[in-house]
Order: sequence, then structure tokens, then C-alpha cells
Amino acid sequence: MGNIWDIFKTDWKNIFRVPTVLLLVVGLMVLPSAYAWFNIKSMWDPYGNTSGIQVAVVNEDEGAEVLGKQLNAGAESVKKLQNNHKLGWVFVNQRNAIKGVEHGDYYAYLLLPKDFSKKLTSILEANPQKPEIIFGINEKINAIAPKITSSGASSVTAQISDAFTETAGKAIFSAFYQAGIDLEKDWPSIQHVANQILELEKALPQIEAMGKKAIELDGKLPEIQEKGQQIMELEQRIPELDRVGDSILKVEANLPVIEDAGEQILALQDRLADIQSTTSIMTDMAANLSEVESQINQAIDSLSAVDNPDTSANQAELKTLLNELATLRQDIQNHRSDLQQQVDKVVSGIDTAADFIKSDLPTIKQKIHKAADFVRNDLPKVEDHIRQAADLIRTKLPEVARVIHKAADLARNDLPGFENEIRMAADRIRQFNQSINIHELIEFLTHDPGKESQFLAAPIQLKSKRIFPIPNYGSAMTPFYTMLALWVGGTLLISSLRVEVEGNYREYQRYLGRLLTFVTIGIFQAAIVSVGDIFLIHSYVADKFWFVLLSVFISMVFVIITYTLCSVFGSIGKGLSIIFLVLQISSSGATFPVSLTSAFFQRLYPFMPFTYAVSMLRETVGGMIKEIVIKDFLFLLGFTAFSFLIALVFKRPLSGWIERTAERARSTKLIP
Repeated sequence: MGNIWDIFKTDWKNIFRVPTVLLLVVGLMVLPSAYAWFNIKSMWDPYGNTSGIQVAVVNEDEGAEVLGKQLNAGAESVKKLQNNHKLGWVFVNQRNAIKGVEHGDYYAYLLLPKDFSKKLTSILEANPQKPEIIFGINEKINAIAPKITSSGASSVTAQISDAFTETAGKAIFSAFYQAGIDLEKDWPSIQHVANQILELEKALPQIEAMGKKAIELDGKLPEIQEKGQQIMELEQRIPELDRVGDSILKVEANLPVIEDAGEQILALQDRLADIQSTTSIMTDMAANLSEVESQINQAIDSLSAVDNPDTSANQAELKTLLNELATLRQDIQNHRSDLQQQVDKVVSGIDTAADFIKSDLPTIKQKIHKAADFVRNDLPKVEDHIRQAADLIRTKLPEVARVIHKAADLARNDLPGFENEIRMAADRIRQFNQSINIHELIEFLTHDPGKESQFLAAPIQLKSKRIFPIPNYGSAMTPFYTMLALWVGGTLLISSLRVEVEGNYREYQRYLGRLLTFVTIGIFQAAIVSVGDIFLIHSYVADKFWFVLLSVFISMVFVIITYTLCSVFGSIGKGLSIIFLVLQISSSGATFPVSLTSAFFQRLYPFMPFTYAVSMLRETVGGMIKEIVIKDFLFLLGFTAFSFLIALVFKRPLSGWIERTAERARSTKLIP
């Protein structure tokens, strides 16, 4: 142990004895700090200065009309971009934009084509078309700028989409609102119609019965038309009825004559001597009665064609009267014939005639008066009814027949489908009433269109909760560049200072003695860079003490690793240190998440000291979780132990070969 300490003291005496060496050592202590500080400060807030990235904007949009209003999404976008300073928006024409991007004057361009608004508003059409924003970017100028400009283009697209969604949503929800108001106002009428449909469904059996009646009536139309033809023929025989009526009136007018004849017959009973004159009178009476019978027969024939209860009654009375008149006439003729042939029966005949006049003639007179009253009072009305019926048949029966035919066709062809539709409509109404609360629907439709459209434009609000917040990008990158500076510091040490120790010492003493010198310089490197991070460039560090202390620990680990590589493998170890540095930058997840790298680097990730060193420093910058720090600390101790193991196992066996290799290298006068 004394020899190890002796080597360490000798190294520092020699350093302080030679000013140039002291200056070199001081430079080696400070130089890694400069590497870290300049890099951290250069990217302190890179995304806060994106306004210097110029993007050309070309607006060729001609606008469109939506819901009766003019919309020019391009002009609105330009107006908003003029107040947007996240990127350096430059408004030019298409030719200058393309040329500027190709020549590197602009990083990218945005082109809003002529049909931009037209396609945007096509959402209200049957076949909507998505509008396009043409985005051109020059990717050779810078690796990061394309990502920033792409993000800007995406934000512009999202901004336009949100604005249009809010505008279109407001129009749609306004229509919903008006529909809700109209529905609330018209709902009683709609409900009334629905109730009518339900009532109509209940009446379908009656409608079916009416349809059957229409079909049945359609089958009877020929019979009805035949009856109508008979009524029209009866109308043509009204003059005959008038003549029959006149005959009846004549009979009534001749009743006094008949009465006189009766009186004469009665007188004959007293004047049998005047039988001849009585026979003459009876002959006249028979002739008159025959004429009356003829007229009554005509009246009966005319009335038989009229289908009327009153006419039928009158016809029956006329037939009775006709029979009685015929009987009377036959009796008179018989008496007249017998009077000529059988004088001995005259007295008997006169008595019979006298009895007739006394007994039957008053009844016959009453019936004739009744028939005459019918002719005078009722027959004109009957004739009017006949004329009206005939006129109705001539003018209305064809239309009635057409309507009956149509009703029958409807009942046969359309009524089943109509009934089916009514039943389906009634079922839908019942289902609607059961499944939908119309009052809730109206309440939903009448929500505030403005609030609904704003919600539709941004339905989700991102509520960010910053866990272990770091105020700027430079502070977030401090762990990486500090750790990187410490490894670079260790690499500079093995490149600038001799690793081998001269003198009569054992190999492990040489190794550990010079290692103490290197570790001491590494400690100063770590102290300078970590304290400078906090107080010189003002990086944000949550746990300052632990940041400095763990930086020192990491520096010691890195110095041990790089020193061991150089001590065991000589100049080859220096190369290994550089290779190790390159591999660690890509596989430690210090800049980009390791999951974004290739499978090769992901497999290297657990075996790299940088992985645990940067994780440890991040804990001190953002806020420490002890379990993570302890885990990283133990892994770094493992790398230290592994370095010691390599030194103890390979240092002595390889020392001769390394020395010979170094001599040959120095003989080239190219390698010190």
C-alpha cells in the first residue's frame, strides 16, 4: 500500500514541479467542462426560437359557399398565421415558394390550392372530398428543421380542421336546434296524426267490410242500370198516366149521371111500365163503365212500372175499383139482355139493380172520389219523382258506376296493401312511443348550438400533469452532456498523460498508484463541470448536492474504465475507449429513447455504463427516486469491479506484449 501511495505522491510532486505539466493538468480538469457547457447552452431552448425557421405560405384558395354563407378557409388561415410566431411564415406566390425551398431560402412551403374551401365544404354533399394542403420540404438543409416544419404544418392543418369543425358543427347544431323547436311546436299535430293512424288501424275491419260491399255493389251494377232504364221508360209513359188520370176525373165528373141512373132504376121499381127507357139508360151506363174500365186498366199498367209503395197501394185500389166496375157493367149488361129476353124477370132485375144502387154505388163513388183525389193531388208529385229519378239516372248513374268500379278496384287491388302499410305504420308508432322519449329528444335537440359546436371542435381537453418537471431543454440535456464530458475527460487523460509507471514496482502497484492520480484529476473534472452546470450556466437541478456528488462518482467510474483499458491494452485501449464512447452514445438512450433505435443498440443497452450514469444524473435533475439511484449506483460499481478484475487478470500477462507493441509503434515515429 505504501508503494501505491508513493507513486501517487510522486505524480503530484512532478506535476507541481513542472509548470507546463501543471497547466496541462489544469487544462484537462477544465476542458471537459467547456465541452459540456457550450453544448448545453447552445440548445438551452431550441424550440423557443423556431420563428427563425422560414416557411413559405401560398394561398390560392378561391373560397366556397356553405349554408348560404361565403367561406374562404385559405384567407382565414393566412390571417391566423400572420399572428402566429411559432415559425417564420412568409407569404409569397407559388413560383417563389417552390424556388425558395429548392434554393434553401425557405425550409418548407405550404400551398392551399384553389379548391381548398370547395372540398372542405363538400362534407355537406353526397360524395365529400377531403381537401389537401400541399407541403413541400427541403430535407437536406437540416436534420431537425423538417420535423419542426412538419409539426407546424400539422398544427396549421389541425387549426383549420378545428375551425371548420366548429363552423360546420354550429350550422348543424343550429339546424338541430330549429328542428327541436319545430318538433316541439308540431308535436301535438304529429301526435294527432299518429292517433288517427292508430284509430284507422282499429277501423280496418269496417273498411274491409265496406270494400266487400263495394265489390258486391259493383257486381249488381248491371241490375241497377236495368232498373234505371225501366224508370226512364216509365218517364216516357207519363202522358199515358195523365190520360188515365183524366179518365178517372171524367168518371168522377159523370157520377151525377150514374146517380141519376140509379135514381131512375129506383124509379123503375115504381115504374115498371117504363122498362124500355130503363134498358136504354142501362146501355149508356154500360158503355160509360166500359170506357172507365179501359182508362183504369191503362192507369194500372202505367203504375205497375213504378217501384213505389204509394203507387202500389193506388194500383191495388184501382184494381179493386176496376173489378167492381167490371162487375157492375156485367150486371147491367146481363140485366139489359135479360130485360129483352125475359120480361118476366124484369122486376127481379130492377130490384137487383136497385139493391146495387142502394148498397154498392156509394162505396164505388167513394173509391172513384179517392182515385180522383190521387190524380189531382198525388199523381203530379209521383210524376215529378219519376222525372227526377230519370234525370238522376241519366246524369249521375254513369259517374256513380265509375266511382263504384273504382272503389271495387281499390278494394280488390290496393286495399290489402293499404291495410298492410297502415298496420306497419301503427306498429312503428307504437315502437317509437315505447323506445323514444320525445320530450328528452326535444330537450337534446334544443341544446345551445354554440356550446355544442365548440365541444365538437375540441371534444377532448388534454390536461397535462408534469411529473418531475424540468423548465427547459438545456437543463433536460444536462445529464447527458455532463456524463459525456466526464467520459471525454477520462479519454483525454489517457491520451495526454502516461499510464505506465517507471520504477521497481509490482504490476498492481503501478496500476493502482497511477490510477489514484487519474481518479483525482477525474474528481476535479466532475466537480468543475457539475458546479459550473448549476452556478455558471444555471441549469435546473432539483438535488444539487447529489448532482455534484454523483457526478464525481460517475467520473471516478469512467476514469477507472478508460484507465484500465489503456493500462491493460496500451494504445489499443485508447482506441477501445473511443469505440466504447461511440457505441454508448447510440445505445444508452441518452438522447433518443432506446426503443427508437435498432435491435443491435437495444441489445447493447443494458451493458453500457452510460445507461446507468445518465439515469442517475437525471434523477438528481428531475427529482430523485432512491430505488433507481441505488440500482444505477450498484450497476456502475459492477462496471468498476469488472475493470479491476480485467486489470488484475490481464495486466501482468499482457504487459510484455503491450510493451513490445508500444516499442514497435514508437519506432514508426508516428505514435508517442
